[in-house]
Amino acid sequence: MKIMVLNAQDLFLFMDKHDESSIHELTEIKWQLMSSSLFSNKSKDKCLMLSQTILNSGADIVMMTEVGGPESLANFAKYLLNDEYLAMSLPSNSDRGIDLGYLIKKTLSYEVDIHTHIDFPLPVPARRFSRDVLRLDLKQHGEIKAILLLVHIKSKLDLKNADFEGRTRRILEIKGLLKIYKDLLHLKVPILIGGDFNGHAGERDTEEEFRQIYEETDLKDIAYLAQIPEEERFSYIYFTRGGNRFVQQIDYLFISEQFAHLIEPSECYFPRYMNLEGRLLPVPTKYEQKNILPSDHYPFLASLKL
Repeated sequence: MKIMVLNAQDLFLFMDKHDESSIHELTEIKWQLMSSSLFSNKSKDKCLMLSQTILNSGADIVMMTEVGGPESLANFAKYLLNDEYLAMSLPSNSDRGIDLGYLIKKTLSYEVDIHTHIDFPLPVPARRFSRDVLRLDLKQHGEIKAILLLVHIKSKLDLKNADFEGRTRRILEIKGLLKIYKDLLHLKVPILIGGDFNGHAGERDTEEEFRQIYEETDLKDIAYLAQIPEEERFSYIYFTRGGNRFVQQIDYLFISEQFAHLIEPSECYFPRYMNLEGRLLPVPTKYEQKNILPSDHYPFLASLKL
């Protein structure tokens, strides 16, 4: 089974005015006019590049963040993924309308259920997750065989100057995530935790809020377990105002070390984007190049013997 983690960067896609004509024939202007929403649709070319990335990877499940709600994800699956995937999303606590969602290949031989944690209580001042922990159960004959937990941890932005780098909230969100994880361990099935962690959660130089992952559990980053070279292990490129460039891994897929034998290391990697002609887009060395990519995050793909 191939599982992809992908921040789709503002995947809003509303098509309430679509007349069922081929989307490939639509200009960008007509593409935008398909929607009566206050949110602009993500550009047609970027949607096509994202879909091309997913289809080329052969992903069975996509754990997607920054989804513009269930309608956007359903439209993306229907019109851009050849209706090959079931789209599952639920409203989150996001104040920007960027929710979480799963794309599940319809040929996958599992029954699926999703569960929200938007009301999961966190200590003050957090109270609730800034988005959600969206749980997906994979079942056969009603029995849970594996569980996925999808998360989008709050960013480091602190616009109110009330919590430096959002540190307190971020620590509490990780603590809540680990509580949900630990409460499922009695099921004795593989549990995967993936999504956008908005910070460095790797084993080396671990940021403060993520240290509890290694102190309280045996969870490991699959990219690390698969021994992907460190110089290739990045999902985000950051440019400072002065133009300095930093590469970071902030998108992760974790699994318990006891299930490390399920990983197919040679089939775990960070796919790089291609243009619509099938040529690799350069990994940005300038900020302007980053804007060409279909998302400001690269995906991560893991292959597991589930």
